[in-house]
Amino acid sequence: MEEELRCGHCGGYYHVPVLLACRHAMCLACARELQKPAAGNTRVEEDGGGGAGPEEGGGEGAEVDKLSVLSDADSGVSCSSRPASLVGGDPPPPPPVYTVTCPLCSATTPMDDAGAAGLPRYRVLAAVVDKHLERYQVAEPCQLCDGQGAPRPAQLFCDQCLVFYCGPCRDACHPARGPLAAHWLVSVSEGRALLRARRREREGRCGHHPGEHVSMYCLTCRLPVCVLCLHHGRHHAHDVHALNAVTKARKTELSQALQQLSEKARAATDYIHTLKTMAEDVQGRCREVEGVMVAQIDALVEALQQRRGDLINWVRRQRDAKVHALREQVTDYTHTLQSTTATIHFCIEALKESDPASFMEAQEVLEERVVGMGRDWEHNMVPEPRVAPTFNLTLDDKTLLAAIQQLTFIQHKPPGTPSMIPEECSAENNSVTIAWAPHPTSLVTGYTLQIDDGSNGPFREVYTGEERVCTIDGLHFDSIYRARVRAFNNTGTSAFCEPLCLQTAQVAWFTLESNHPDITLGEGGCTIACDSYEHRVALGSVGLSRGTHYWEFKIERYDGNADIAFGLARGDVCREVILGKCGGSWSMYIDSERSWLMHHGEHFSRTAGGVRAGDVVGVLLNLTERTLNFYVGGDLQGTISLAGVTGVLHPAISLNRSVVLTSRSGLHPPKQCLAAAVDPVT
Repeated sequence: MEEELRCGHCGGYYHVPVLLACRHAMCLACARELQKPAAGNTRVEEDGGGGAGPEEGGGEGAEVDKLSVLSDADSGVSCSSRPASLVGGDPPPPPPVYTVTCPLCSATTPMDDAGAAGLPRYRVLAAVVDKHLERYQVAEPCQLCDGQGAPRPAQLFCDQCLVFYCGPCRDACHPARGPLAAHWLVSVSEGRALLRARRREREGRCGHHPGEHVSMYCLTCRLPVCVLCLHHGRHHAHDVHALNAVTKARKTELSQALQQLSEKARAATDYIHTLKTMAEDVQGRCREVEGVMVAQIDALVEALQQRRGDLINWVRRQRDAKVHALREQVTDYTHTLQSTTATIHFCIEALKESDPASFMEAQEVLEERVVGMGRDWEHNMVPEPRVAPTFNLTLDDKTLLAAIQQLTFIQHKPPGTPSMIPEECSAENNSVTIAWAPHPTSLVTGYTLQIDDGSNGPFREVYTGEERVCTIDGLHFDSIYRARVRAFNNTGTSAFCEPLCLQTAQVAWFTLESNHPDITLGEGGCTIACDSYEHRVALGSVGLSRGTHYWEFKIERYDGNADIAFGLARGDVCREVILGKCGGSWSMYIDSERSWLMHHGEHFSRTAGGVRAGDVVGVLLNLTERTLNFYVGGDLQGTISLAGVTGVLHPAISLNRSVVLTSRSGLHPPKQCLAAAVDPVT
């Protein structure tokens, strides 16, 4: 508790503590030392505007009637100003004249002309400090000691000056002669008792009626008052109760709060004991891990030593092989050299033969022998060693050094279950974005994400990796998908998290796409035109496989001679023939007078009535009923059965020159389109 009783500025026990706006306390002398003129203030006097000191006995007695704005109970905290919000009709408080900055939290407390002396006195803290000093017999510091060091312990207290003196300061500032000789000097303990008695006497009296003791408490002003204040003062219309009753109630509330806090402190004490036990357990487990680690590293060192011996033996075998090869080459070359030398000496002696007939008889044999030996010399006496004397060997240690640098510990248990982040998950059109977070205390190598089929079916894996955000495209429209994720590391795999449900859009929104040079797209893929007299096909940006979808094309320009086909197609449809020509497309081909339905190159269901500029052609795809309906101006023009058709189908359009169309997607089918029902044409 001692740290609660020491000033955050001077470090000593609180002496005449005052309360700041941030609810921290400070010695009155420290507050005077730290107070500064407020910014923009022009009324500050040169003396700093300090209020009465603790030695001025009348200062605290006049503060009993000051309004407390910092305490809900009679805690002994009083304030020198009265807020206009509590006393109707008072003008707003003037701007601050001084400010003081809290040394603990750096918050600024505004003050009026009285400066630090006008701050509310923290009398409860002063009483607790006195009890603590008395209980532990802490020496009272001298109030007049100057210098950088700590003040000397006080020896005497003057009842008239209200100051504690050490021996040197008493001799210097309070000599036993002259007028001061009549002052009553007592011991430090007696001085503390006198100060407590005077404080209790002042605190028990009303500031407006000094002859009356406070016995009531105004809840409106949060101020202790006397009976005269209640009947004749400003408090007669306020909510006033007996001071003892209010104090008892507030003490009960504080006791209950302290009881809850005590329970938390008790639980914290038990937990701290558990942590200490864990700390001791950590020491033992650390020694176990160190032992295992040392054994493993010793095994690695032994294996490295063994490998070093193997490599040295291999190098030495290479050395012996090279030495043996060089010695064999020396032996062979020596033998050849000796034979050649003998032949040379023999031929020289033959050249000395004086008989021409005898020389000519051996001349041919000697010449063949010399030529053959020269030829064999060039073949056998190559001026290069059969093996290089150097060792072109470099130990490949980079991989091993990198492995040693990366040698670390692995998690000894599987990771905890990751959790979804719903606020970062979304569904747009027929794609969903899923985000998750790892378990806060787990080592994770990667994640596995699974979703179902949108019909509450089995889950399937869609992603495995280190990322924590995944977007999945190409899903069914108007479907609710369940997604779940789990984490894994080198030790094992966590459990899957609780599934998160995401619903795709009810209707499809798409744009037209084509990379053919003859097709021109505009307005973000919603407007299409063609520069060729041949048919060109464009597909929608999304594939459809479930639900009911409706989209429209408005004919912006049409000269009556062009061919237009509206319908569906698979992704691999031929893009350079009219829609419906191949087996992977279904369409309604229409001109200015009539229309046909087309599939796999067959024309059927000719219907009178064509289109012109400004008309709207609607396409209704019902994948539940497996039908494809076409509308012109809201009237049904034809129906194709899609029975037996499976897979993903794309909205499609084929057109040629002199046609400009605008597509509108993401529409709900008109009621008249849903009401119109005819037998589909197969």
